[in-house]
Amino acid sequence: MSPIWPPDRFEVRSARPIPDFRSAERYAFAPLAQEAVARMREAQIATQIQVIRLDDGVVLFDLAVGVEAPPETW
Repeated sequence: MSPIWPPDRFEVRSARPIPDFRSAERYAFAPLAQEAVARMREAQIATQIQVIRLDDGVVLFDLAVGVEAPPETW
């Protein structure tokens, strides 16, 4: 029996200042990962946000170094 959900394809990593909390969440679909990034940026709750495509390890978004791949390339 095959799984109901597609495999996770994106990992959204974030760091928050108090009390030095780090998180990593995985998403199967690009729009969901993009929405997570947008909400964290809007709320200004993370000091660092990074998105990695799990298939090949490419960093699609990195707030600290200014990497922001166009959404259609995710």
